[in-house]
Amino acid sequence: MKTYSYRAHNMAGRIVEGTINAVDENAVYQQLSEERLVPIAIQPAVEKRAGFLTRFFPNKVKDEDLIVFSRQLSTMLKAGIPILQSLEILRNQTEKPAFKDVLANVSRSVTGGSRLSEALAEFPRVFSPEYVNIVISGETGGDLVEALSNMAVWMERELEMKTAIKSALRYPVMVIIALIAAAILMTMFVIPRFALFFEKYTTALPLPTRMLIAINNTFQNYWLAGLIIIILAAVAVFYLLRVKRIRLKYDQIKFQLKIIGPLYTKIMIARFARIFSMLVRSGIPALRGMEVAAEVVSNTYFKELLLKVKRSIQDGGTIADGFFNNMPVFPPLVTNLIAVGEKTGSLDTMLEQVVDFYDMEIKYTLRNLTTMIEPIITLVIASGVLFLALAVLLPIWNMSQAMTSQMH
Repeated sequence: MKTYSYRAHNMAGRIVEGTINAVDENAVYQQLSEERLVPIAIQPAVEKRAGFLTRFFPNKVKDEDLIVFSRQLSTMLKAGIPILQSLEILRNQTEKPAFKDVLANVSRSVTGGSRLSEALAEFPRVFSPEYVNIVISGETGGDLVEALSNMAVWMERELEMKTAIKSALRYPVMVIIALIAAAILMTMFVIPRFALFFEKYTTALPLPTRMLIAINNTFQNYWLAGLIIIILAAVAVFYLLRVKRIRLKYDQIKFQLKIIGPLYTKIMIARFARIFSMLVRSGIPALRGMEVAAEVVSNTYFKELLLKVKRSIQDGGTIADGFFNNMPVFPPLVTNLIAVGEKTGSLDTMLEQVVDFYDMEIKYTLRNLTTMIEPIITLVIASGVLFLALAVLLPIWNMSQAMTSQMH
């Protein structure tokens, strides 16, 4: 099988381009004819060799690319431009080679008679299950423009939340990295000089100094063994977290942590409510929407709870009762709003109120996260500085005291 690139006219008279895997050019002509395309030019595709960086760091399609794609496709469809022509325009406009290839394949599938949702589903790493389900709801409900616009709004809010979390954690992470770097420099260059000096000290050294020398000796003599142990421990943790029971307990503990736990809970609730409300508004049944939303939250414990809620509803219970009895991480505010939404037939509206409330709560918590963490960081830094000061200055102070007493 060889790869051929082609240019052809479709049934609307517009030029389309793409690639096809076939035995020879005759097979390419046959495939194009089956897809109702009239070939203009067919030639062997020139394979581009991936560079070293591209091979190990592929050109990933980012959330920003999907947001722009969704908004532009929605605008074009609203303006009355056919979907195939819209896809071709967007493919030609994008600067990302990886996304250009995806859109070329999507366009080819649509040309061959596939629905847009079916074409997008062929690329699960680019178009997530919730994205495809929203497109399906738009296709079946006849409002694909609104579905794509809602998806773009959801992705924008998700991206805004991720950016806010990264900004809030940037300062603590930088401080921790600086502390680790300072500790390594002290252990490698500063402490050995003091250790040589204190070895000549005949009297008993203070406890902090002995601890400092022991740390230095351990680091100097066993650093390779320590590095191997750290790597093995990291690998062990990685594989242990792939065990379902351990992963379930680990994800449950995330909700119970003292400082991060409440923030993590709010993020999970907001993410679930946002996607679930969008799915319900788009006409997707609640049970199916719950399955899709469970995949979005990416927490096995939360997912298990949602499956319990789903089973409760399948057994004849109401949506509100399912959440009341099987979702302990939900505060009463959320479950009460869900109950009101179910009774009044405005579940999506009530869930939007949950999203708005928790979005504000998350923003407020993130703004104050640095203030909450600062005392801990300050305590750690102060403890480290005090320990080093005592370890270095106490022997010097004792020596000066001994020399003074000898002079008298």
